[in-house]
Amino acid sequence: MVQDQAHTEAAVASDLRRATGRFPDDPRLAALVTSLLAGNERFAELWAAGTVSAHREDRKVVHHPAVGPVAVDCDTLTDGEADLKIVVMTAAPGTEDESRFRLALVAGVQDAVAPAPAPAR
Repeated sequence: MVQDQAHTEAAVASDLRRATGRFPDDPRLAALVTSLLAGNERFAELWAAGTVSAHREDRKVVHHPAVGPVAVDCDTLTDGEADLKIVVMTAAPGTEDESRFRLALVAGVQDAVAPAPAPAR
C-alpha cells in the first residue's frame, strides 16, 4: 500500500530541516528553503512544525509524463556521516508498475538523446 502524500511531505520537510542544521551556511540550501516557504503553503506549515528527522524509506507514486503513475519503493542510502545520499527507486517485480517503470527508463533515455548536429562546412 502506498503511504499517503501527507506522510511523504512531512518526511521530506523534516529531512530538509535536518540538512539545514547540518549545513547552516550553505547558500543554495537556504535559497531552496526560502523559495519553498514563499511559494508553498503546505511546506510552510510543515516547516513551522519544526520536526527534524532523516527520511530513509518511503513508498510513493511518481507521475511520469510518458507512462503515467508508477508506484515505487524509495530507499535512501547514505555514507556514515549522511553527507552523501543516493535515492534508489524500485517497483515491485512482476507488476504493472514494474512495466511502467522500465518503460519510463527507456522513454527518459530517448527524450534525453538528440541527434548530433551535422558539422558546419
